[in-house]
Amino acid sequence: MANDFMTEKEVFERIGKKRTALWRLKKRHGFPAPVLTHPSVYSRSAVEKWIDEGGVNRGS
Repeated sequence: MANDFMTEKEVFERIGKKRTALWRLKKRHGFPAPVLTHPSVYSRSAVEKWIDEGGVNRGS
């Protein structure tokens, strides 16, 4: 994929959550960490894989 990066804003729009909820998802539900931090940039394929695997409803 040519552009595998998503801005934090794109992630918020894709999953319907904001920064605090995203932090909780990382801590409790295995949401992928950003690949760059200032500004936060996420791997599009990692985010989509997390969603495809069930997101917060993933198997434990």
